[in-house]
Amino acid sequence: MKKLFVLLSLLCLAIAVYAFDYVPKSTDVNPFGNKVQTSQKTQQASAVSQPEMREIMNITEYFRYLPAEVHRHWTPYKADKDYEVAVRFKVNRDGTIADTQIVSTDYPAANASVLKAVKSGAPYQPLPRSYKQDSVKAQIILEYHKK
Repeated sequence: MKKLFVLLSLLCLAIAVYAFDYVPKSTDVNPFGNKVQTSQKTQQASAVSQPEMREIMNITEYFRYLPAEVHRHWTPYKADKDYEVAVRFKVNRDGTIADTQIVSTDYPAANASVLKAVKSGAPYQPLPRSYKQDSVKAQIILEYHKK
């Protein structure tokens, strides 16, 4: 079961990393269903506030959204070697988080940046209505590759 959870986490991370390679053009629609806005005033406003997102309908979709959102808030600790940090936390029904902890790390100096990414992304979108539990535990692995 633990191996399955780790594999699912890695798959979510891979999907999240792949999603970050997508850069919408001004005429494209972003993955969350909004028109991409091009005016300078709008770009400045959207840099401050989160974009309006459509409702996530199921827990599978939520586990695609969550790693991407954590990664979006992560400013990696610059290191002289590659590393990965696994973080686990609970997401409550309303998108707030609790019980954030580092599960494993290759580079302890990077732990603070990972914890900050998780906390600064909160509150996340609420859990899907179809998901009947009050919370869900998530584990995400963030990788840094020295260039």
